[in-house]
Amino acid sequence: MDSGGSAEPNEGGGTGIEELKAYVKSHPGNRLAWFFLGKAYGRQGMDAKANYCYLKSGSVYEAFENEAHPLTLGSGPLHAMLETWDRDRRRKKGAARIALAILAAFMLASAAAAPGVPTQLSQTVSLPEGSKAGEALPAASAASKDGMRRTVVWVDSDQTGTAAAAAIGALESDDALPSSAAFTLSRSGGYYRWQAGAKGVLEASRSDGKGSYAVQTAGIEDCACESGLSEAADRRIREETLFQEQAWSTISGIRQFKRLNGKWPVSAEQLAGDYPHNILPGLPDEAEEHFPEWLRQARQVGAGAPASGGAGGAAQPAAGKASGKEGVLQEAMTATLKIVVDPHSRQLALMSGAVVVRAYPVGVGGGKTPRGSFAISEKVRNPNGSSKGPFGSRGMTLSDTRYAIHGTDEPDSIGTDRSLGCIRMAKADLEELYDLVPLGTEVAIGDGKLAFLQQQGEAEREKGRYKVRPSSREENPDKVYDWL
Repeated sequence: MDSGGSAEPNEGGGTGIEELKAYVKSHPGNRLAWFFLGKAYGRQGMDAKANYCYLKSGSVYEAFENEAHPLTLGSGPLHAMLETWDRDRRRKKGAARIALAILAAFMLASAAAAPGVPTQLSQTVSLPEGSKAGEALPAASAASKDGMRRTVVWVDSDQTGTAAAAAIGALESDDALPSSAAFTLSRSGGYYRWQAGAKGVLEASRSDGKGSYAVQTAGIEDCACESGLSEAADRRIREETLFQEQAWSTISGIRQFKRLNGKWPVSAEQLAGDYPHNILPGLPDEAEEHFPEWLRQARQVGAGAPASGGAGGAAQPAAGKASGKEGVLQEAMTATLKIVVDPHSRQLALMSGAVVVRAYPVGVGGGKTPRGSFAISEKVRNPNGSSKGPFGSRGMTLSDTRYAIHGTDEPDSIGTDRSLGCIRMAKADLEELYDLVPLGTEVAIGDGKLAFLQQQGEAEREKGRYKVRPSSREENPDKVYDWL
């Protein structure tokens, strides 16, 4: 706080100081927020800061404590300090009553918990009368504007207050949803790791009475389930994982169609044309049904900003801030796919915003591999008429070069500098990447770009391979490929 320095890091795993502190700085007029921030400081033994917050909470303190605060505002230095605080932040508007009601429930639950008590919480929370769903929520609703119902929401961290606001916001947005679950992902170097698996944070379901919800936090020790929430949540996240990968590929394909043709596609079928118009090799199972939804998301202004830095530098941590209220992870779910290659670490990553969707070991050509920014200008199946030749079963040309991302008949060259400059991939990795990325995908190549990324084991790469059924002719028998 401005009155006494910064809050100590949240090491207690339940105080929520940083989350509440950030909230009151953006919403200084919310007295309920000041009260619960005061309670959080009080539990940490920071009485001066707690009293400051209690005074800012005004009558809310008296309503909760059934007595007036022993200090009075009067007109002295403390009163002047509070007025200065308000004046400096008066330009920031709005209130998130839903989020604060949920945070309050978890703050009270944390206050009641004794050391050694399991951290899993089960609470029933009720929204304040007259509050509106989606009002400054820290994550987007899971419900689609086109009627597609999603029961999973993505949040940037395992903070229960944020997760509860997002999960309950989804239920408030769609009366037909019986429950929703909030998930997050592990991070590496500021990026989220998709294949590391989703982490359940919280599950919300409707309770008795309008605006009342049962909220259950994850507790792996109490649940024989991967998510730590429930077996139903396990099923939902498995379905959501496959659905999301199809969404990434199709949304990116829609944007590349617009870039290449100057207009938006009117149907999913336009994305899977014959060579050289094979933006996608085939359509994922959900493409036709959800094409209107994905087209709307693809057309959103500002979607798909690249996550990494310039061509020669390291990727910059992207998991810090979102451009809107949705959150970094939620925004990444509709970002444009991008390929990043690091010749130094001999790795290739498929990125969507702040998410590393896939990471593969590759063979490169050392200093002969070009550095810079390129695009996939051509996708071909069985180059030179064979899946067993020097280029393997797939090839993706880098724009305005004789270089490509392709397979190899020397699998032991993966992870080495033995190519003449091209990027070699193992057969299964290449075929998965080929199915995922559309024609026109950006390819950024630079030393150190993936220095933050630990090598994935083969078991992790083999887990849940993405694949589509080919529906177009992608061979090009009229050309002899001589990639380097």
